[in-house]
Amino acid sequence: MRCAQFRTALSARLDGEPSGLPEVRLDKHVARCAGCREWLARAEQLHGRVRADATDGPSPEWSARLLARLGEGGPEGRAPDGPQSVER
Repeated sequence: MRCAQFRTALSARLDGEPSGLPEVRLDKHVARCAGCREWLARAEQLHGRVRADATDGPSPEWSARLLARLGEGGPEGRAPDGPQSVER
């Protein structure tokens, strides 16, 4: 089995998905393979940063700009070029 296959399985495990390989086999490979050990360390760092950013949510400034733009939509929040009701 090639390192790329182990790295795909490790990535799945980081994401909480089934890796498709026995955990013991993954762990043994990482223990023996310096390249995959380094890859896993970087992937864990990135995974941690992405999770931290995702839980922070948008900044107050971003939210204020979005709300201001939504308010520019015209009457009843409808965009000026949006669909218009037709009375019969």
